[in-house]
Amino acid sequence: MLGSSYRKRLEADLIRWVDDGLLSAESAGAIRRSVAREQGGSRLPALLGLLGGLLIASSVAAFVAANWDEIPRLVKLGAILAAIAAAFAVAFRLERAGSPRGCDAAVTCGVLVFAAGLALVGQMYHLPADWPAGALLTATGALLAAFLMRSSGALVVALVALCAWAGGRWDETGGWANPAFFLIYLPAVWLALSRRSRLIQHLVVLAGAFWLGMVPGQGLFHAFDYGLIAYGLAIAVLYVALGAIALDRGGPGLMTACLPWGLLGMFGLLAVELFRVLDAYEAQAGRSFLFVFYVYAAAVSAVAFLAATAGDRRFAWPLAGALALALLVPVMFWSGIAAGVAGKVVVAGLVLLAATALVVAGAAGGIRKLTMVGSALFGAAILILLWQTVGSLLGQAVFFLVAGAALIATAIGARRLFARLNPPATEEAA
Repeated sequence: MLGSSYRKRLEADLIRWVDDGLLSAESAGAIRRSVAREQGGSRLPALLGLLGGLLIASSVAAFVAANWDEIPRLVKLGAILAAIAAAFAVAFRLERAGSPRGCDAAVTCGVLVFAAGLALVGQMYHLPADWPAGALLTATGALLAAFLMRSSGALVVALVALCAWAGGRWDETGGWANPAFFLIYLPAVWLALSRRSRLIQHLVVLAGAFWLGMVPGQGLFHAFDYGLIAYGLAIAVLYVALGAIALDRGGPGLMTACLPWGLLGMFGLLAVELFRVLDAYEAQAGRSFLFVFYVYAAAVSAVAFLAATAGDRRFAWPLAGALALALLVPVMFWSGIAAGVAGKVVVAGLVLLAATALVVAGAAGGIRKLTMVGSALFGAAILILLWQTVGSLLGQAVFFLVAGAALIATAIGARRLFARLNPPATEEAA
């Protein structure tokens, strides 16, 4: 399956190649038609079949709901089992016919019928209301179907149901995240490693982040503490480092899916930290929690591993620098200097330097995500600093002047360095 980013890049390249005379318009059109057939033609029957199956299932559900009270219990239970068996029978037939996507659609419908059947059985026999337990049963059944039938749709249902169970139990107990989450999550990760679906890879990454987000417990969330920002920032840095290591070493696509979500978390949390340091009341340190230091240790180790073992150091070293600078921002609050003008300048400088390093890493490694997030963070930091001043307006003007001059000097030095490392072809020939 071709990704949307690849298609956009290919379209831009085709236009440029035609304009440069490297490719004829007819050849470019043939490439577009070939890509369209590969992307849409083979998936269209499966998509239409899935939509048709959902409409039929909705029709049956509406008919059953209209006559629910008149239908005997055994008939209801038999109808549910028959619907599940029919869905999997169709899946087997489609798999033998050489239609893996159709098989996946049928298995997914069967899993959804199974999930609905659990709720109906509980209603028929007046079982205790425990929807998290139903979500756990759904996750277990969907995971088994994903393993036996190699169904990506069933794996998606399993991950969503697993998060629903974990969230429901967390909300009921008000305690820490349940480690039993990993009894299903780890097998789901193992299955996802053999899948090429980016949706599944991103869902696995988000499910892991969801569990990590529950670790602090409801007490800290209800009485918000700024230590949570440091915790979230450390998780974001860890995700970015893992994604970068996978990109550098050609690791599994599952790990590369960590990169965009980590970058998104970094962008949001660093912007919050910059807002916070410029406010006299909010520029206070959060409490220190043991789990924050655990995640910090993991993040620092991942960043150090990236910098020490990277094959492409052109992007790895600037990225490692950006991540290290991001981790230093909460340290400024913990040290207590953030309340003064000097601390505000330091935090603002760290955020701007981290954004600049992300842009450098993205440009050097050809990774657009890094360049885009770094540019967005830099622009957001400028807007925040213009909205709330660092000290006096004159001091803020000096800050921007010094920062701009430093960036221009860095740009000139980088240009000269690149010119020495990449001499013109005529000089190399001489």
